[in-house]
Amino acid sequence: MSNSPSEPGDIRRSIPRWAIAGVVIGLIAYGSLYPFAFHQAGSLVSDIAHFLASMQMPPEGRGDIVANLLLYVPLGVAVTLALAEAMPRILAATLAIVCGTSMSLCIELAQFYDAGRVSSFSDFFLNVVGLLVGTIVALGAAARLVRTSWPAGSAPAFSRLLLLSWLGWRLYPYVPTLEIHHYWHILQPLLLTPGIEPLNLFRYTALWLGVAVLFRIGVGHSVGLFPLAMLCFFAAKASIIGQVVVLSELLGAGLALALAPLLLERLKTIGLALVAAPLVAVVVFNRVLPWQFAATQKPFQWIPFFGFLHGSQTVDAISFAEKFFLYGVVVFLLAGAGLKLRIAVGLLCILLFATSYLQTFMVGRSAEISDMILALTVSWIYAYLRRQYRDGTVAPSLGLKQAAELGS
Repeated sequence: MSNSPSEPGDIRRSIPRWAIAGVVIGLIAYGSLYPFAFHQAGSLVSDIAHFLASMQMPPEGRGDIVANLLLYVPLGVAVTLALAEAMPRILAATLAIVCGTSMSLCIELAQFYDAGRVSSFSDFFLNVVGLLVGTIVALGAAARLVRTSWPAGSAPAFSRLLLLSWLGWRLYPYVPTLEIHHYWHILQPLLLTPGIEPLNLFRYTALWLGVAVLFRIGVGHSVGLFPLAMLCFFAAKASIIGQVVVLSELLGAGLALALAPLLLERLKTIGLALVAAPLVAVVVFNRVLPWQFAATQKPFQWIPFFGFLHGSQTVDAISFAEKFFLYGVVVFLLAGAGLKLRIAVGLLCILLFATSYLQTFMVGRSAEISDMILALTVSWIYAYLRRQYRDGTVAPSLGLKQAAELGS
């Protein structure tokens, strides 16, 4: 039986969960109502009538669907886990669904009075679906269902989260096709113009090395399963509309497959550092290349997620998944290589701030504080997982080196 919520141990364990839930709620409200340009657009009756009339309007596109689905998944997870500290899981999930649905409805109605925002029933419906998905995920986590077949601990759990963000980034828009001409379109660059760009080869090799480490720690099965997973990834990528398989990525994946056993088995003491270093370089290259400097310096944007709020939802969804993966895996590997988590996070934030400042001199770059906030958020999730597994009744999480040995 769990302790009473009023006991000190339970209170200390509940505070981080409620803090995360509060941050998630704040971010959703911020992203949904920015720029907060409220005006008198009509009565509440007109607002409700407009909202109901939008039932016949489909979502604007795949980016709109994905964004609204993913927006409320963290809310379902965070609120359910926070409420589960004080009540049965099913009751907590029910209350989370009721609260999340009410929040989404209120925000949609409020958007009617917010200039630049559009109230839409399809957004509300997708939000509720995402909320249900997050609640189901939270129930599975609370019941420890995943631990029956996958490694337990904060490192494996965070590895699986980063692998999901990798798939979300690399396989967007997730729409497969069986049309023959599509596969010819995929194979044509490989057969007719099989060029290799050294920088892209380096980038894909570094990315796949990071994926290899996460797969070994997060999945924990035999080494032979990773090549099969890699084959499934490229098969899925080749079948998705809008995706292209390039030779540089195929060769990079092959190099990573060959280097992973050397780095994770023979060079265990420095292997994670050797994987982290090229990924740090990839982060820098993504932010400063190509070198195109402007004639005048642009102002630094201190409004969080300004670019996300004013850009394409499709581009924003891909960019968010990419940065979540990159910043998370860099912090994860640096901490596993021996740095304290706060030092690893600090070094990454310094790097992001320096490159963001450099972007004020560059063409086509949005220099803003958002990347540092995203890096802090990803790191906070990892710190929260480490705290939960250390403070909870489950076995302490394995260190990254020990986890790599377990997966080998």
